[in-house]
Amino acid sequence: MAVYSYEIGATSSMTNVESLGTPVYPPRGVFVEHTREYDKADGQVGGDGYPAAIWQWDMLTQAQVTQLRTFCSGKSASVYIKTRNNTGAFATYTAVMIWPSDLMKRRQFGGRFLDVAIEFRRLVAVV
Repeated sequence: MAVYSYEIGATSSMTNVESLGTPVYPPRGVFVEHTREYDKADGQVGGDGYPAAIWQWDMLTQAQVTQLRTFCSGKSASVYIKTRNNTGAFATYTAVMIWPSDLMKRRQFGGRFLDVAIEFRRLVAVV
């Protein structure tokens, strides 16, 4: 049984990452409210753009990386995800999944990948 509600899918029919054919441990999810933040003339901070999410793992096996690649075989792909938002609640979004450019630099002996972060841009809430 899944402990967390992190889900992913190529369509709105998503699967919990812990229940995939090759199960993946739940990530540490980071939610970013704005794509870009900037300083305003009055000293406040403004934000523009869509929200984003980053899923981070300390370690993934080659089998787990291969499983996640089924959702994004190229550099990026449109997906559906369920992730924590800024209130800590889980919500469903359409997103653009961005595969890490430096993944092969993170490969270690034994087919493990250390410190992997997958970015999900252009989050749009699914009602």
